[in-house]
Amino acid sequence: MHRFVLYACIGLMLGIAIRSQGDYGWSFVMLGLLFTVCILTIWYTSVRHDTHILYASVLVVCVTVGFARMDLAVPQMEAHPATGEVVTFTGDVVREPDIRGTHTNIVIRSDDSTHHILVRISPHTGVSYGDTVSFSGVLEPVENFASETERVFNYRGYLAKDDIYHIVAFPEAFTITDHHRATLTGSLLGIKHAYLGSLQRLLPEPAASLAGGITVGERRSLGEVLTQQFRDVGLIHIVVLSGYNIAIITLFIVAILSFLPQRIRYAVAILGIILFTILVGASATVVRAAIMGCIGALGAMLGRSYDALHTLLLAAIGMLLWNPYVLVYDPSFQLSFMATLGLLVGLPIVTPYLWYIPEQLGLRDIIGATISTHIAVLPLLTHMVGSVSVVALIVNVLVLPMIPLAMLAVFLSGVLGLLHYAVAFPFVAIAHALLSYIIGITRFFGELPFAAVQIPLFSGVWVITAYAALACAVVYIKGKGGRYYEGIVDR
Repeated sequence: MHRFVLYACIGLMLGIAIRSQGDYGWSFVMLGLLFTVCILTIWYTSVRHDTHILYASVLVVCVTVGFARMDLAVPQMEAHPATGEVVTFTGDVVREPDIRGTHTNIVIRSDDSTHHILVRISPHTGVSYGDTVSFSGVLEPVENFASETERVFNYRGYLAKDDIYHIVAFPEAFTITDHHRATLTGSLLGIKHAYLGSLQRLLPEPAASLAGGITVGERRSLGEVLTQQFRDVGLIHIVVLSGYNIAIITLFIVAILSFLPQRIRYAVAILGIILFTILVGASATVVRAAIMGCIGALGAMLGRSYDALHTLLLAAIGMLLWNPYVLVYDPSFQLSFMATLGLLVGLPIVTPYLWYIPEQLGLRDIIGATISTHIAVLPLLTHMVGSVSVVALIVNVLVLPMIPLAMLAVFLSGVLGLLHYAVAFPFVAIAHALLSYIIGITRFFGELPFAAVQIPLFSGVWVITAYAALACAVVYIKGKGGRYYEGIVDR
């Protein structure tokens, strides 16, 4: 991997992070450009033309670009003139409704507002993507909130990445004036809902909800107790869509098709990820996870982590230029990026120590991926959640090898169940057995009093320190104490 890409990615992230912390004006951009000119002048007039000077110029330029891109993304005026007052809007539902236990969140695009509006309504309203609705209620600004562990979640930034700056909670009047028109996204979501309905008819709870979670990221009916147990044992990632989950699917597809030529196996795996992405609605989060998952899995399978790492950094640069908010305010992007990075860098280090684990069905790679990605996301996840799962590693090793089989059985059950129950029955039996195993392991370890340890609030500086220590460890292991990223950074 060429170092220019590494420095460009680091610089872009630094620039976005700096602008996210405060508005320093365009004088910061001009200072960055001036500094770059000075660096290039030094390089041009020097005798040796040291490439490190060029790396420094790339870093400074990209810091400046990241700052400018984030500055352009921040709206000039977030507050609506009617903030705090009762308003009446008519608009279209532009996202799939997010159904929770006590309410449903819908995102509205209206000609009466320059930004999208989040509307919180009753969970049984029957609204769908593409519907035109009319509502009246108090327009409130988005506010941050604190969790039970005293960690403040930046809800304003999280919604700002989707151009949402105001909420109308439980409007006084809410009517659906026109049902959804035929669109590609609406058709895809219709397929997804038919698939989930099939699973609900074929499987009992909570297996049906877990089935929807591991295949399309739906976890509406798992219940608070079981959901918390998934968090406590470090398995919550299997019921949300992430690049890691998609990487595991890719590894499994390639493993079971080992009798085919290499190119055909990889083509089938990528086609499977594309179909999977379409099935779950192809939202921006899913597309980002699919890209990172494919990069991570293909890099691991080809044994060319440096090429995959190069591609991952380029993909991250593209995503950040498209929407710079995701770097600081989107936990999904942060965890997917770190998990994929951990997979690419850590798997080649971890796998040789797992020589005693059989390679059939990609078992060794799956367990190696579990260990490396768990280490990679641990500092960030601990800072976000405020707890560390003591049993996470052993639970993941016990459960994750079953996930690809469970996903395949669940997927076939849901699809064939749309035709007839009798056709789907064999796969339903397999899926139910595997899901029951996963839930049983989760409940057993989740009920242990020491399953999770609460961590007091700590500064993000410690997160940076932890990743710096991990980077030093990787450099030492790969270079045996001296050689710097052989085949990765120096390529």
